[in-house]
Amino acid sequence: MTMTNMETQIETPAGEPIIRVRRFFKAPPELVYKACTEADSIRRWMGPRRLEVSECTVDLRVGGSWRLVHRAPDGTEFVFYGRLLELDPPHRRVGTFVWEGAPEDEVVETMELAAVNGGTLLTTTSVHTSVAARDMHVANGMEGGVIESYERLDEFVAEEQSQA
Repeated sequence: MTMTNMETQIETPAGEPIIRVRRFFKAPPELVYKACTEADSIRRWMGPRRLEVSECTVDLRVGGSWRLVHRAPDGTEFVFYGRLLELDPPHRRVGTFVWEGAPEDEVVETMELAAVNGGTLLTTTSVHTSVAARDMHVANGMEGGVIESYERLDEFVAEEQSQA
């Protein structure tokens, strides 16, 4: 697949507990990987603009953990965490993703980066415990959050490259 636009594509295959997200970034895989794995970078782009990242930690090693807390203007917190299962910089990261509100629905998330057309195609495949769990994730605003996050990631990598 060749992508040269900046649109986020989200797929939820019928009958499968999967969410697949693809987006092209005009940046090398090394920069996109760093932006997706280092806490200081993640703080600058992850989540909708209306939410503050009040906590972000990443123990970037196989077996390490990560934790992200978003805080809404009214003080409501949304807590996410997981474990890192596989790291192959700058090509692949596999880990778990848990929303504190539904800890029984641990997701296994694989992020793959491919150098294409002078940039990077980022593909994330999230495997949920069931189709119902996947549908709950989508119903709770996942699509809007991912689209806005990837718009912010695009801005972040452009800013990082302009300062290099």
